[in-house]
Amino acid sequence: MKLQQLTAFAVLIAIGATACSKKNTTPTQPTCTTTAGQPSTSTFAAEGGTGTVAVTAASGCAWTAASNASFITITQNTSGSGNGTVQFTVAANTGADRTGTIAVAGSTLTITQRAPAPVTPVTLTAPVARSPIGGQTVDTPRPSLTVTNSTATGSPGTVTYRFEVSDQSSFPNDPVRTFSVDGVAQGSGTTSGVIPRDLGPAVLWYWHARATNGTVTSAYSDTETFRTPSTCSYTVSPTSITASVGGSNHTVTVTTDATCSWTAVSNASFITVTSGASGTGNGTVTLAVASSSGGARSGTVTIAGQTVTVTQSSSALSVSFRLIDPGRGPGATNECQIRSLTSTATTCTLESTSFPLGTNAIVSYAWTVQYVYPSPSQKTLSGSGATFSFTDTCGQTPSSATGEPIDLSVTLTVTDTNGDSVTVRSGTGSQPALILRTFTCGI
Repeated sequence: MKLQQLTAFAVLIAIGATACSKKNTTPTQPTCTTTAGQPSTSTFAAEGGTGTVAVTAASGCAWTAASNASFITITQNTSGSGNGTVQFTVAANTGADRTGTIAVAGSTLTITQRAPAPVTPVTLTAPVARSPIGGQTVDTPRPSLTVTNSTATGSPGTVTYRFEVSDQSSFPNDPVRTFSVDGVAQGSGTTSGVIPRDLGPAVLWYWHARATNGTVTSAYSDTETFRTPSTCSYTVSPTSITASVGGSNHTVTVTTDATCSWTAVSNASFITVTSGASGTGNGTVTLAVASSSGGARSGTVTIAGQTVTVTQSSSALSVSFRLIDPGRGPGATNECQIRSLTSTATTCTLESTSFPLGTNAIVSYAWTVQYVYPSPSQKTLSGSGATFSFTDTCGQTPSSATGEPIDLSVTLTVTDTNGDSVTVRSGTGSQPALILRTFTCGI
């Protein structure tokens, strides 16, 4: 009995010891393996950017992330456990190519970044003055100044222009002498600016222009010139002229400021400007009015913008003449032949066909004949005779078997009892051009 009780007690003690042994056992720790993937981007441009790294780890397995480079920043998840994602940022690069590393979950990952591309420096050439140039006179006191645009390198951005105008080539810093317009937006190919004020009249102005983008400014263009329009006024005297039938010379005076220019132009064929066709300031113009052999006529001359009217009364004479070659017949001809079988002189005859138109009478004829054979020759005759004969011989220079033509200039002035004279010339008006035809002797 006692032995059975002892045995039972021993069994209970053993069971209790076993139970106590199971309750105090320490649990087993798991084995951790962490893996960092490759960065989503490992090479960055100079502008920088962001990237991520995936971390693979068992639940409960801790890891960390850190940057080893100043230009790389871990922006998300510098530590964690189990699976996760690390985010990092790469700053912009202003220097050379660079490399850095980040340590993620025990792995070292390399990040590279390129240097910025070379930047072409911005330059601006001087614009080129295009118009007005060369001292030309403009038609407005506010002319448009135009330049060919500046040529730029790099990326200049917005380019504007400054135009300066001065009455002195040095462009003094004086608001009374130098005027400008600034901030003119660049046009397509050319740019134009207008000085916002009226420039003084009849002044030679100097101008130039430059370009800028606010940081870089070009040199000024070459200086060019223009002249503003004149506000000149002119007085012309006389404004009407009565010319004699026989022709006459007349003087017209021009009065104006010393810097004012003017011109004189005839609008009629019988009026000629013989002097003073242009001038500056006060001046005179001389007009030659040709003699009239017909009816009354009038014409105008424009002097300094003013109209001068010339009138000429009708002639009381009808004046004309004809050439006769006696060796070929009594009729009128346009050539007289100097030819002979021997060396006998040949005669050419001029005959007036003039007549009075009223109660007047012709009192005198004045002839002038000119030609070159072989040297200049002038023959004249004045008196009451209506004909004029002259002679010359064959075989001189120039001459030939077929005859050489020589210009024959004939002038006839007829005067009547009223004292009026009318002059006509060969080759003008109704008078035909005349020639001598010279032959070698024996033809």
